[in-house]
Amino acid sequence: METVTELLTRLIAVPSVNPAHETDPTLSGEHRMAKEMERQLQSRGFVTEQVILTDATRPAVIGRVPVKSPRYRLMFENHLDTVGVSHMTIPPFAAEERDGRLYGRGACDMKGSTAAMLVALSRERVQAIKAKGIELMVVCAPDEECGTAGAKRLAERGIGADHCIVLEPTGNQPVIAHSGCRWYEISLFGTACHGSEPHKGMSTNLAAVELLEGLFSEHRRLAEKNPDPLLGESTLNLGILRGGTALNIVPDHTVIGLDRRVVPSEDPALFENALQQMLNGLITSGTLKDAGWKIVAETPSFATGSDSRVLRQLSQAIQKVSGECARPAGTAWVSDAAPFSQTCGEILVWGPGDISQAHTEDEWVSIQQLNEAVEILETFLDAL
Repeated sequence: METVTELLTRLIAVPSVNPAHETDPTLSGEHRMAKEMERQLQSRGFVTEQVILTDATRPAVIGRVPVKSPRYRLMFENHLDTVGVSHMTIPPFAAEERDGRLYGRGACDMKGSTAAMLVALSRERVQAIKAKGIELMVVCAPDEECGTAGAKRLAERGIGADHCIVLEPTGNQPVIAHSGCRWYEISLFGTACHGSEPHKGMSTNLAAVELLEGLFSEHRRLAEKNPDPLLGESTLNLGILRGGTALNIVPDHTVIGLDRRVVPSEDPALFENALQQMLNGLITSGTLKDAGWKIVAETPSFATGSDSRVLRQLSQAIQKVSGECARPAGTAWVSDAAPFSQTCGEILVWGPGDISQAHTEDEWVSIQQLNEAVEILETFLDAL
């Protein structure tokens, strides 16, 4: 059997760049990685199928080890796509090994986790788990890097399990909660006129200033009122502010883009209700002619209780291998755990690697963490 570094080298060599980040057809799309995952899973005794969610270059792969009347179903989930490679300072697909690290696109996010899972899921171990009456699933989703779109479509089809481990770089520590993500596009409409007579127009830029002051004030109020014990408070970022065509023209159209990360303890509808009320007020007062908003991307939050069975079992494996207690945490970044939390009874995020290395120009993963991840997973699976 291949070592984890040998297998990761093989996976890195398979280009699977999200098409939103790459137009070259020899690099973009998840179909090559899907084919490799099918081959790997079939060699371990899984029955696999490809599921076309959008087009043939972007399939999902679902692998199962069927069990008649299973005690429960355990699912591992990974995503097939990576971000782009144009800005990288290392060969993206060469998988160079040096200084205790393996370099390459996807090494950290998250082909390293995938390689660790595949090594732990030896054919013999898979059969032993099946003999215990546990049904194994491996779900490989496309299009994670642009808003977890692939996982959302799979969850909408009812794909899920009793217990689920979503593979992502978490330093081999369990992540049991993360904030939800909502991206808002707000459009303001006013009346243009000459800049020398601004009183004759309706400046959408001035309205934007008033609106943003109110929105950030409301955000702070909601965030302070609804903190999460693990994640802290919700956050708000002004990512886009675009309005006006010339210095001497009162602008009649402004676009605002907001990125709000919402903790599980807060209802995102509260902020949205306040946003609509503020827009209505600006129109009624004559500050704006019209306005509207929409959610352009949305990922829900997720939280798994500290009494979760899969968390307890994985934590025991972590302690046995590392000699230290597991440290369950929450994160501000989002993952496929969000949509699959709707179809899985218990879910957490876990894997080797440091999230700060994801998407970087010289992406790498620690070989020591890779080997530790294999040992943790083997210990976890053997104790099921």
